[in-house]
Amino acid sequence: MKLHTYFDKFMKDVVNLNDARLRDLDSRVETLYGVLTGDPELGDKVLGKDPQGSWAHNTIIKPIEGNEFDADFMLILAEQDGWSPRQYIQVVYDVFKATETYRDKTTRKDRYVRIAYANDCHIDIVPFVELADGRQVIANYDTDDWEETDPAEFTAWMKRQDDTANGNLRRTIRLMKYLRDHHMQFKRSKSVILTVLLGERVSEIKKVVSPDYYGDLPTAFVHILEDLNEWMQARPTLPHLPDPSGANNDFDHRWDQASYDNLRAKVKTIAEDSRAALDDTSVENSLLLWQAVFGTDFKKPPSTSTAAAAATTAASAVRSVRSGRDG
Repeated sequence: MKLHTYFDKFMKDVVNLNDARLRDLDSRVETLYGVLTGDPELGDKVLGKDPQGSWAHNTIIKPIEGNEFDADFMLILAEQDGWSPRQYIQVVYDVFKATETYRDKTTRKDRYVRIAYANDCHIDIVPFVELADGRQVIANYDTDDWEETDPAEFTAWMKRQDDTANGNLRRTIRLMKYLRDHHMQFKRSKSVILTVLLGERVSEIKKVVSPDYYGDLPTAFVHILEDLNEWMQARPTLPHLPDPSGANNDFDHRWDQASYDNLRAKVKTIAEDSRAALDDTSVENSLLLWQAVFGTDFKKPPSTSTAAAAATTAASAVRSVRSGRDG
């Protein structure tokens, strides 16, 4: 069964990152951007910023308690004569290492500079440059070379696919990231890999043939996972994974045969178990089958009367506290 209200509660209470933390993320990014634009050496070279990855795609999920969630943004920089690719990363790193506030929070990675907020989140700042020849690139510090990218088109592709899936692609990606992170089923599969694999399975043709193919979250989840399983089972060896944005780039370096084999096996299990849960006509049995996929945090929401009583109790408690404080 579809158990819509169960899915709604699970997404809201367990999977989705809460609004307060998203607001904190926005505030922190603005503060970091202000540090960069205010730097006397770097500031006039900064042209702007754009969210990237799960933040741009609306697929960030709540992390395991005590762990950090991550968000990325592109720092758009003007091309500088005489700078090697790694200098664009180094200069951002140097700005934060020179500050008392961020010195101990800052780490330099191959493609970005990471600012870590302990036990909450880390923000990855990716220097992005449009070269004189028109190429859009990010730097690789290790190789001191450029990697072509088109983040705006990747985000646009993701939005098109999500629109085709009636908003249920991003929710499916969140659910798969939840399974990866909370049930440790395929920890080595990076978010961008899951996004491309799941996004590429969304089909306009299937929606034309069957208008309800992505009609709601449980239906879309099962169909996308079944289509991914069919695609992966037909490819026992590590497949080529081009960037769907059309950039001269691929994601082949982001995984290997062992991580692919593991994900391929897990996708098959998830697809089969989810189909069984969707097709079962008993609420009780279907719930047990969905719990076999998502765990026991996937559960029956409180009844309307129970929820109303809880809200009334909470409101009374707030009034009582406020009354005592005012007095």
